[in-house]
Amino acid sequence: MKFLKGLHKDELFRYGSVMFVASIISNALNYIYQIYMGRALGPEEYGVFGALFAIFYMLAIVSNTLGTSTTSFVANLAAENRKIGSFLRGAFKRMILTGLIFSFAFFLARNNIASFLKMPNAEPVVVLAFILFLAWIMPITGGTLRGLKRFYALGSITVSSTFFKLISAIALVTLGYGVTGALLGAAIGSLVAIFISLYLIAPYLKQSSHDSNFNFSAFYSYSAPVLLAMFCFSVPSNLDVILAKYFFSAHVAGLYTSASVLGKIVFFFPSAIYAVMFPMIAERHTRGEATGGVLKKSLVYSFLLSGFVVATYILFPRLVVIFFGSRYLEALPLIAPYGLAMLFFSLSTILLNYHLAIKNMRYVVIFAGFTILEVFLLLIFHNSPLEMIYVLLSVNFALLIAGLIYTLR
Repeated sequence: MKFLKGLHKDELFRYGSVMFVASIISNALNYIYQIYMGRALGPEEYGVFGALFAIFYMLAIVSNTLGTSTTSFVANLAAENRKIGSFLRGAFKRMILTGLIFSFAFFLARNNIASFLKMPNAEPVVVLAFILFLAWIMPITGGTLRGLKRFYALGSITVSSTFFKLISAIALVTLGYGVTGALLGAAIGSLVAIFISLYLIAPYLKQSSHDSNFNFSAFYSYSAPVLLAMFCFSVPSNLDVILAKYFFSAHVAGLYTSASVLGKIVFFFPSAIYAVMFPMIAERHTRGEATGGVLKKSLVYSFLLSGFVVATYILFPRLVVIFFGSRYLEALPLIAPYGLAMLFFSLSTILLNYHLAIKNMRYVVIFAGFTILEVFLLLIFHNSPLEMIYVLLSVNFALLIAGLIYTLR
């Protein structure tokens, strides 16, 4: 009984459980989304779909950087009992303008991108440009809720967004819109998340305070190393899919994409943990309180969650792969090693978020060094999908060991 009461009082466990449940539901819907797209599109088109999504995740690192920075600044302002209205209004103005410029540049490059990915037309790239614009707004709304520790609302938005993405994409693909329809579904899901989030943070946007003109210089100076961190966070989990589409045939690239989708379940599974951990660490660090206990519990919880998924892949790989259909059974040998590589990377991500929360940017340099090494090795060793996965496995394991040694010291 005392143990259960202790867990209930544990802020990380309580909010982590909320985000974990939301993550389970959201990941399940995302899994259905990926499986349906894999079956409906076939390996060739699914390879294009996977490559475009990988490009999106890599380009969205700039906007995701602002989400992490927003969480940090909102958590710090809340810890100091300061109002956040001025900061939010300034952030939205800057992000909308920047998002328009960024997306328009991507739109202009649509034909070159389509040619590089061997696509018959650039229509899906145009949809992706719109999604990238939305990606500049979402981190501000989501980062604000995360910084305020509104995890019940954040979890509900995550599930709602994924649900609308799924049903919209299925309807559009069924109507014959192919990859374009799959991406339009993602855009609709993003719009739902933005509208709900804006409704929830509207009272904060109306706040007035003595900080009528928030000084964004500190925000920018913090965001610069965070941008590097987010880039290094994004590359190991996305670049390999793009390279697979470039180096391998359309069929083999589709098989590799299916393995990467399953592997990323391991990677995104503990996202609920560091989503909760970050504002807790930032707030405690601002107040001068100890943060090591929260980090240790975060690592343990993440290992248990990701480890369970990896164990499933090792013991029952055919059960998992079969969901994509018999055309993807050739990907069977890729599942377990890819999942293990993502297990190591997910634990390294916990360490990365910890150091960002306490504003220790030296760890970012370590992370960046291993990212460069991984890119270099992938460009050399790509004779087969399994060879590329072994590169991920080796580098991610070395990164985790280096990160643990640095953090413990």
